[in-house]
Amino acid sequence: MLQAHVSSAFRSFAIASLLLALSVAGVGAVKSRHTGFWVLHAVAQPNAIYLSIFGQGEEHVAFDGKRGARTFTTTLWAPDDCQWRSTEKLVPAGERRYYYSYDETLLRCRAGAVPFIKTPRTGVVTLEE
Repeated sequence: MLQAHVSSAFRSFAIASLLLALSVAGVGAVKSRHTGFWVLHAVAQPNAIYLSIFGQGEEHVAFDGKRGARTFTTTLWAPDDCQWRSTEKLVPAGERRYYYSYDETLLRCRAGAVPFIKTPRTGVVTLEE
């Protein structure tokens, strides 16, 4: 009979330990997620219009720790009466850095429109807190 009580107590202890370990691991997983923002470091041509996710030079993002290249595309009509598509690529260059490239494609223009010049650029994006 004593063996049944010891076995039951051991099982309860083992289950409690497992639950504690899982909860600690869960807290660690939440803490490892980083919320911050990306900051673009690239030279902009004067008077150029960039169809960029980095509208004012930074974009707030939730960063979940997943690494890898990322591509963002934006398509819209610009003030030159032309439709453009921009492609922004980020390629990992370190723990908190990405190489950045930006390119535009002229898709079409309304009659009589004078399209802007293309403004490709490269730079670095850093992950800030």
